[in-house]
Amino acid sequence: MTKLRAGLIGTGTIAHSAHLPAMQYLGHDIELVAVADIRAEAAQAAVKKYGAETWYSDYRELLNRDDIDFVDICTPEFLHCEQVVAAAEAGKHILCEKPMAATVDEADRMIAAAKANDVMLMIGHSRRFTDRYRNAWQAVAEGRIGNVQIVRENERRPIAMYSALDLATGYWSPDGDRPWISDPEYTEGAALTNAVHEMDLARWFAGADALSVQAESRIAGEGVEVADFLTYTITFKNGVIGGAEIVNNLPSGYPYFHMLEVYGDQGSVRADDPDQSPYAVWSQGGMQFPVNFDQLLHIDNAYIREIGWFVRAIQIGAPPPLDPWDARQALALSLAAVESSKTGRTVFLSEMEPSSE
Repeated sequence: MTKLRAGLIGTGTIAHSAHLPAMQYLGHDIELVAVADIRAEAAQAAVKKYGAETWYSDYRELLNRDDIDFVDICTPEFLHCEQVVAAAEAGKHILCEKPMAATVDEADRMIAAAKANDVMLMIGHSRRFTDRYRNAWQAVAEGRIGNVQIVRENERRPIAMYSALDLATGYWSPDGDRPWISDPEYTEGAALTNAVHEMDLARWFAGADALSVQAESRIAGEGVEVADFLTYTITFKNGVIGGAEIVNNLPSGYPYFHMLEVYGDQGSVRADDPDQSPYAVWSQGGMQFPVNFDQLLHIDNAYIREIGWFVRAIQIGAPPPLDPWDARQALALSLAAVESSKTGRTVFLSEMEPSSE
């Protein structure tokens, strides 16, 4: 296969902790040509460690290069629409981090731009590419737990989530003090930082679009100005119930933890983050507990698979491994949860659709 030349936009925590290492691993298929970040030191650190040819402080200079086949966008969600549309108009295939955008209207503009310019667009919902979630989905798809009734995932992140990785950079800070991820001018907090993952998983396992969501949120941490705790219940059109409890501002000593549970009318499947993670299936045939330490989320090969499959799709002219429509619908669910948590009412997904006026 022809090696593809890549540009990466946004050299923050997710780039240094996941995307750049995955690209380096996939060196037989990818050549990292250039990176872009408004912070010169972050871009230079990426070049030094991962061997890109050059760096830019303006992503448009990167897009102007004729020798880049695809871009990997790792910036905050409020920049995604602008950058994806610009990349599409520059003729680049696009992998963009989740959440897809800040609004559903922006997501639609991104999809339309990719289609109009005949380029591939995929949103990086990494858990779709994570072994334990794929294994759990396979158990469901094979009918081992019968018809799905309930999908639930809990996620708990400590403040010091990235500290053990000793990354060369951190979150961008608009005012030099608080990071963008805690600033209400730039994000809605846990609903888009974390819950968009859970929303996507719930849709995947439920096998249907959502009808409505009821949510509550809180600001739990000191000095935080966006919701860092969220709980919600989703009603899907096929009757499946989805739910989650998400918190991303726990004390530094708290473990990084996820737990997925899917209950059917004949059994259940669960995958979680204990010290030695079991992939556990309860079915009519009994119980199975194969140990799978290598499937812990923080050491999984999800990003290698995500980026690798995206690149392979470009190489062979196949559709993207994950349709951007799925990411658009997960975003709509997350924004519905934000609206519900602010108003105290059940929000229907139809309310999230952009106005036709």
